[in-house]
Amino acid sequence: MKTLDRKASEILQKLLALQKSKIDNTDGVYMPVYIEIIDRTEDYDHISLAHYGRQNGDAMRDPEMIIALYKESQQFVPYYYRNDYMGMEQYSVRWTEEGVLLNRRLQADHTTFANQWLRNIATQQHLL
Repeated sequence: MKTLDRKASEILQKLLALQKSKIDNTDGVYMPVYIEIIDRTEDYDHISLAHYGRQNGDAMRDPEMIIALYKESQQFVPYYYRNDYMGMEQYSVRWTEEGVLLNRRLQADHTTFANQWLRNIATQQHLL
């Protein structure tokens, strides 16, 4: 599985260290970023990272990613992408009782996107 690069990992660690669920340092210039640990298992913490817009009063993910922190190695594994405006939802990794189901190409795409998106978030939210 592909993992976040060093810089993107540092940014995600900074976001987690803020211990806030909503980060908005831009006075409304950019979308706030929302971060939440949504599940903890023995081996992984699953972290949701999202921007939200509104459409007809409904919260719309624009996008949301879920990234697993593998506790043993402290590496981040992006594996879920959703964009409600596009009607898109993708899982590239699924953990089952039988083992891990992996779509290598899609998971690599998720990782590439997450690396760039985290850099954009850091710039927009003045975290660099």
